Amino acid sequence: MSLLSGLEKFGLGGDEEFNILDDGKEKKTRPEQKVVKKEEDIPEEKDFLMDRKIECPVCYKEFKIRSVKSTKVKRLEPDADLRPKYKYIDTLKYGVSACPNCGYAAMNQDFEHVSSSQRKWIKEAICDNFKPLDEPDMETYTYDYSVDKYKLALVSAMAKHAKLSEKAYICLNIAWLRRAQMESMPDNTPFFKKKKEAVETEYEGFYKQAFDGFVQATQTETPPYAGMDANTVDYLIANMAMHYKKYDVAAKLVSRLVTSNSVNRRMKDKCLDLKERIIEESKKG
Repeated sequence: MSLLSGLEKFGLGGDEEFNILDDGKEKKTRPEQKVVKKEEDIPEEKDFLMDRKIECPVCYKEFKIRSVKSTKVKRLEPDADLRPKYKYIDTLKYGVSACPNCGYAAMNQDFEHVSSSQRKWIKEAICDNFKPLDEPDMETYTYDYSVDKYKLALVSAMAKHAKLSEKAYICLNIAWLRRAQMESMPDNTPFFKKKKEAVETEYEGFYKQAFDGFVQATQTETPPYAGMDANTVDYLIANMAMHYKKYDVAAKLVSRLVTSNSVNRRMKDKCLDLKERIIEESKKG
């Protein structure tokens, strides 16, 4: 055993023989060691998250939320209906801030914007009935947990008489989350098959609410609609209409977008692709 054994924990190779009389002038020839490249670590969802504190605009209590490090995420090609996608993480799961003290919740971009009248309505409809729960200790949010937060945001939006477009956008986000959940679930066991059926039912319900909501919002509100301009929402509705085989609605919106001078080249190309899909799908009936 080497007299220097025990130094391994310091990375100093205590298995070598040594002699204090060795002045280093004569070096023993050691076999050349191959450098083994370390395999690059694949990032995990938790690597893109951080905790930060915010103050509730209704009860004025401070609480912690899990937030996405936006500078680290890499955007991927979105779904046809504009559902955003990122590499290694589903950022939609972290799109809502929900106060664990009073129950008020909203999309992150809308959370702080509460008028005095809305605060009163929220307190009466939400806070007076809310039962605080201990926040679960989890590194990342599950889809079910995130959907619960979005549902809190939806009832808060209804309580504060938010614009229809805001409520429709929350419903759309819930549908997107349920779609992503379905994509990640196996269906090779009775449990998961039953769970997937329940998730799909909720997906269809919220998607329909979102579709009807945006259609009506474009007729009763002025843009922007939940932060989106009129062209983006028309393109969104056209794609959603395809889900319900409303090809006439989709075709009408696409034709307007293609001929509009306010639509950029990239969106026009997407509309032309959608136009081809409308023709193909409509032939199938």
